[in-house]
Amino acid sequence: MVSSRMPIARLNPLVAQRIAAGEVIERPSSVIRELIDNSLDAGSTSITVSVTEGGIEEMRVLDDGSGIAKGDLPLLGESHATSKIRDLDDLYHITSMGFRGEALYSIAAVSSITIASNGYEITIDNGKRGEILSSTTASGTLVIVKDLFGELPARRQFLKRAATEAAMVRTVLQEKALAYPNVAFKLIVDGSLRLNLPVTTAKDRVVDVLTISQRVVKEELTELFDDHGRFSLYAVASSAALWRSDRSHIKIFVNKRPVDEYALVQAVTYGYSNLLPGGSFPYCYLFITIDPSLVDFNIHPTKREVRLRNKAEIHHRVVRMISSQVRRPIPRLQEKKESPSPTLFEEKNDHLRTHSTVGERSFAYTPKEQIDPSWFAKAREALKEPAFETKRTDEEADIWTFQQSDESFTYLGQAFNLFLIAQKGDDLFLVDQHAAHERILYDQVRAKQPIQNLMIPIVFEVERSIDEYLMSNLDSYLNLGIKLRKVEDLAWELLGVPALYRTIEHEVIAFLQTMQGEPSEIEKGLYSVVACHAAIKAGDRIDSTAATELLKSVFALEEPICPHGRTFVIRLNKDDLMTSVGRT
Repeated sequence: MVSSRMPIARLNPLVAQRIAAGEVIERPSSVIRELIDNSLDAGSTSITVSVTEGGIEEMRVLDDGSGIAKGDLPLLGESHATSKIRDLDDLYHITSMGFRGEALYSIAAVSSITIASNGYEITIDNGKRGEILSSTTASGTLVIVKDLFGELPARRQFLKRAATEAAMVRTVLQEKALAYPNVAFKLIVDGSLRLNLPVTTAKDRVVDVLTISQRVVKEELTELFDDHGRFSLYAVASSAALWRSDRSHIKIFVNKRPVDEYALVQAVTYGYSNLLPGGSFPYCYLFITIDPSLVDFNIHPTKREVRLRNKAEIHHRVVRMISSQVRRPIPRLQEKKESPSPTLFEEKNDHLRTHSTVGERSFAYTPKEQIDPSWFAKAREALKEPAFETKRTDEEADIWTFQQSDESFTYLGQAFNLFLIAQKGDDLFLVDQHAAHERILYDQVRAKQPIQNLMIPIVFEVERSIDEYLMSNLDSYLNLGIKLRKVEDLAWELLGVPALYRTIEHEVIAFLQTMQGEPSEIEKGLYSVVACHAAIKAGDRIDSTAATELLKSVFALEEPICPHGRTFVIRLNKDDLMTSVGRT
């Protein structure tokens, strides 16, 4: 309702300018992002960023690009003034990083900015333009931004400490550097060189960026490729021997822009689902190059949101590329010595290793020393115990069937917040807690469960191909417990799900937005998604009551195989352990 005391009036141009600038410029890192984009569009091969007091006091970006002609200087800082597009059609074929003509305009509205290029410079102080003057900058471009939000104290008070703002600037620079390995980047913070990334290959650039904060072995990363004509995929991804407890190193780039697109992050995790332990995530830097007519970045001022016309197809190709090109590691066992057989625990470093691939900070729940999976293979060899595999021998099946007796078990505890340890008779069992719980939940969701209506339906959008697929398979999804309703073209509502799904509705929606295929494939895929996301995670601490209940369910299974086909139980026998340490 409009107040009668304040009639409608047109805003002062300076006020309107600063309001608009607030959508683009939030903090120093926003300024750096826009200025680096301009440098990249100018064909720069070297970009140096310098910040003082986190960029709040001053920011400088120097490049060796094509520069700015003197005749263009009067238009710098003007709204909707750009060299990137000329008409509406150009907007749908964008190949440059910038295109709106809003970056310099927004920066100039909330700071004092000086732009020097090709022997001339101009200063715009909080929207007030100065004269064009001579400059010593003969080539390339130097942009100096001072006193950000100096005339907007209400905005300035929301900035973080200088060190935090500087860290955000570094993050922006690293993201740009990952997409442009053919460009050298430097970051200077308060006069000290903090980052120096020379021109290199795409894989080496990923390694260079990763080693800034952690130890990485280059050989643990592999390059993946897929070309589909209208789009191509390239990824630098970890092998199946290297993983994390979170998704923080799954990064998606579309036409060299870092984007936040959950469906594509999900595609990466799906691709690794049969390769990594449950609750673990890879390192994956995925670069998608796509026909500009199939992508729209003009959604949000930061351009981190993207609309892809063929997202479902890209999702499918990403999953297939990863699952077909990333291989399981082959355990490397040391040659047996001629000397008498050592005990399993004779040499600590033979079965315990300090990860040289990832620093301590990358595993929030993992001790500095972690059990090497290959040690279990050594243990089985020493104990003459055949390894559990997805396709097990009749002997192995008999061993597990024998453990389904009514003999009680004792829960001994949890190892590394990863394994549950139980004793049953003369056997010790190590149980992968995530994979075990995932299997139990998978069996539960396969059973028919009543649908519970959501208190507030969730609206989501889909692509045309998915829209048509959902229309054709509404009954199939209803049989799976997914209650949907179409509300308008390309828009749907999730109305109800079984109780077990209630905490992961958004994962279910992401599945609906990307998956299509035969009903049997959809059924298996949906059940796997629900079970995986609802299960106890690797790294979770479990109380003894919950652990005991889970183990009861595990020992009642016909086979200890998770939905991805992996065995999640290791068995060690007392007699064999005694023999291995020289006892009889």
